[in-house]
Amino acid sequence: MTAAAPAMLASGLLVLPLAASGPTFRPLPAAARAQPCTQRRPRRLTVAAAAQQAAVAAAAGVSEAQVRADVTRKIKKLGREGKPREAVAELAAMARLGVQPDTLAATALVDACARNGKMDMARNVFDELFGSLLTPDEVVFAVLLRGYGGAARPNWNEISSCLTEMESKHGITPSTVTYNALLECCCKTNDEERAEEIVNRMLLAGVQPDSYTLEAVRPKRSMRSLLKRAFDITF
Repeated sequence: MTAAAPAMLASGLLVLPLAASGPTFRPLPAAARAQPCTQRRPRRLTVAAAAQQAAVAAAAGVSEAQVRADVTRKIKKLGREGKPREAVAELAAMARLGVQPDTLAATALVDACARNGKMDMARNVFDELFGSLLTPDEVVFAVLLRGYGGAARPNWNEISSCLTEMESKHGITPSTVTYNALLECCCKTNDEERAEEIVNRMLLAGVQPDSYTLEAVRPKRSMRSLLKRAFDITF
């Protein structure tokens, strides 16, 4: 294993190793500090358990790539099980070993938070992991878009900000990955007006629908018809 990785995550959830002085803790927000110790104990035990598992892997001579792959699988599983904080703890344990996350692990953690409605947490994870450590790609932005659009009332202001950040700051041109995520948001809320706007943008950009686009609009007959008219395709 390499030397300690740089500081990584937000909101006091991760143990952040320093190169020379050993592990340190980011202060918790005031609201979290005010809670009784008994409320924080389960999370600390979770982090300790994850760190112990990671240490065992390190002692067994497992490569950094294997550690990352294993942690990424665990993060995805915890996300599906509705346990985003435990998913954060897994990445914390990996950080203690000095193993930096890759884009797959970081995206999996953003998704674990977003799919469970923890968008503030998802955004914090994104900002800190992709702020300086990693370069974001279109896939992780699509995860954020689905997260903001997955609520009963989608946060279109945040969706718009994400799109602007993706294009202007990171130079990522939207492809079907982005448009499919947006169409999914529209289908969930039956927002035909925005769906039509998105399809028109696809036409102007010369972006053709793919099989995932068809799946995204399949639940809504009106949106299937919209796609058929625009691109002369059949389902």
